[in-house]
Amino acid sequence: MASPGRPPRLRQAHNLQKLNASRSLHRFSIVNHFNRRVDKLAATTRFPRIQAFLPQNLGPWFWSYLKNAFTPRYAFQTYKNARKNGVYDVSRGAGYDRVTIGIAGDWGTGTAEAWTIAKQMDQRFDFTIHLGDVYYVGDADEIRENCLGEKTVVFDGVTWPKGTKGSFSMNGNHEMYANGKPYFQVFLPRLGMKGDTEGQVASFFCLEADQWRIIALDTGYNSVGVPLLSMIPGLNSIPFIGGDCHLEGDLRTWLRDVVHVKSKPKATLILSHHQYYTAFSDKAYPKAANQLVEFFGTQEVVWIWGHEHRLSIYDKFRTAGGITAYGRCAGHSGMPVETGDPATKDVPLKFYDPRTRQLTNGAAVGYNGYLILNLQGDALSIEYRDIDQNKLLVEQFRPGANGTLSYQLMDSSGLKPPPSV
Repeated sequence: MASPGRPPRLRQAHNLQKLNASRSLHRFSIVNHFNRRVDKLAATTRFPRIQAFLPQNLGPWFWSYLKNAFTPRYAFQTYKNARKNGVYDVSRGAGYDRVTIGIAGDWGTGTAEAWTIAKQMDQRFDFTIHLGDVYYVGDADEIRENCLGEKTVVFDGVTWPKGTKGSFSMNGNHEMYANGKPYFQVFLPRLGMKGDTEGQVASFFCLEADQWRIIALDTGYNSVGVPLLSMIPGLNSIPFIGGDCHLEGDLRTWLRDVVHVKSKPKATLILSHHQYYTAFSDKAYPKAANQLVEFFGTQEVVWIWGHEHRLSIYDKFRTAGGITAYGRCAGHSGMPVETGDPATKDVPLKFYDPRTRQLTNGAAVGYNGYLILNLQGDALSIEYRDIDQNKLLVEQFRPGANGTLSYQLMDSSGLKPPPSV
């Protein structure tokens, strides 16, 4: 835990030291962790332990996966038959002088940590957005327990925190392990703008402000690949075996003809479940970024993703054939947070949270947390909070000339800008 009255420091990406006590968590980590915070809860409150989602506990995940692996994928949902087009006006003309958004990634575990993050976010912001992944496989029972707060025989449920104006959830690979149907049919109808009985409808949407757009993309729908074979390292890199997270054609048509991304350019924040790039040992998924070149060209964007169970903050970067993005990973809201140092210096990592804590089974994990977005005028600010409500970092973006973004690292958290990496 952090010392009282003293904010923790995110580690600067240069001058790193190896954390010998740290344990890197695999992508299959599926465990609910129980930390000291649970002791503060009522005696009748029961949650699964977070260590149940550690990589060595594959049994429950694999059984849930096998039950759904060979079921047909649910049809990709669009706005063609809906009463809305997925673009929500949050401009001054619609009554928004400022927009506040709470963002959590990889939150849907039903753990005490997920419960704590939900309580900290609930009714505090205009909107809340989940970056995706409900565990183990996002089936109907798991969504009801881990997102809709329904109590089971064993555990208390946890409810996704609502925004005062609306709430949304994105599609992850775990939702697609159960073919996507529970995500589209059980969860999304309970979300969307407040008072809208139709619900969220689709897994992609846009919040349109005066000088900014927030575009949520679905990289989860094409993330799973061939059952069983796509789980094998090496084989999952072969085309048509592993999922490449490409964007569906209907989504790209929506970007072109409804959002008018290219014909009416605007400063943009992109949200997705999967990472465009990474400095860690996880796999990157650049396919969507390559498809987005059609719309953004050389324009710079901010891009927040989950999937990796960590907090990491990058300088602007682009891969060959992709767009230029200031990447931020925020997949640290409900799962055991991965520890360990970066695996490459080729991607410009600026900060990550190196702190670890020990679970009751002796495993070392990082700190859970969430993000707060503030959108006012031409300024987009992002504030990073951990589960103890420590403010880790505040940064701000503004539109610049010729599609660029200006960046400022704010000093309210006590952090200072790092030297060039």
